[in-house]
Amino acid sequence: MMLTLIAETGSVERLHRNALQNLMKEIEGTVRIASAYVTDTSLLSGMKRRDIRLLTYISKMDIIVGASSLVSLSALIKAGVQCRYISKGERLHAKVYLFDDQAAVVTSANLTRKALDKNLEVGVHLSGVAVKHLIGWFDTLWDEANILDLEVVAEWLRETEAERTAYSVLRKRVAKQPALPTGRAMKLLDLFETGNRFFVCNTNRRWSPEDEKRMHDRGLAAAWEPFNFPSHMENVEEGHTIFMYAKGVGIIGIGKAKGRCQILKPGNPDRVKPGETPEWRIPTAWLVWKKNSDAYPWKSHNSTFFEVSGNKYRQMRNDVKKHFLNP
Repeated sequence: MMLTLIAETGSVERLHRNALQNLMKEIEGTVRIASAYVTDTSLLSGMKRRDIRLLTYISKMDIIVGASSLVSLSALIKAGVQCRYISKGERLHAKVYLFDDQAAVVTSANLTRKALDKNLEVGVHLSGVAVKHLIGWFDTLWDEANILDLEVVAEWLRETEAERTAYSVLRKRVAKQPALPTGRAMKLLDLFETGNRFFVCNTNRRWSPEDEKRMHDRGLAAAWEPFNFPSHMENVEEGHTIFMYAKGVGIIGIGKAKGRCQILKPGNPDRVKPGETPEWRIPTAWLVWKKNSDAYPWKSHNSTFFEVSGNKYRQMRNDVKKHFLNP
């Protein structure tokens, strides 16, 4: 098996695009491409008479934020590229370019303009028996994937029109006066837009400011027995949203649950604080944690941990989103 490294160095010459273009010209036969995201059309332009198969992954959020372009996919379909997509189950994250059974490029570079023209990507050009194995892998996924034609593209466009418009407006606002680093703001937006369940956790500031600090520092939303609605805490799953509420101040933190509820018995050395009752906690990745002056001024009822996913709290969730995303 022959291996050739393709490593971008930031120079004007784009090694990935050049290598892929040369292989397209030199090798006849079927071209198979698996790419998690698609925005580039120039690599495959003018190839109407070629058997080109493009496999990608499509999710609503990818379309909303522009990670993949429906306009680009439409142009490729019109140019004669056969397109199929996966949208459920395990996410397709591979970037593989196969040229008949003679050569392959396995790389970090998606079929996107940024990857092929700007990013510092790295991959390998290989040949030999490994190519045939990759063809088998690709064809298995291809046979199970959904056909992507102009009608399906139009449907995706209709379904995401409102969200794409709202995201575009938000991105312009964030760019003008970012309340958060752009990447973190996008993750925060994703929490609100993907329809996850939402929960409020009292930081226990009234009784122990130290507990609040330890929850922040250790990435935990915690409660101690006895408290109201323990079943709500048991309902939290990975990806759900946690609002941290400081009594007398409001919502000071927002995070994404990293897993389900853990219950630690008295005496466990990993507890947030010692005590004679069980400690309940959710491992959480904090996306924002504000000072008192920047908190969302909301008054909660006297519950330690409770769900705010229903219509009753829709306005509250929208107000929290606006507060933390729009300065």
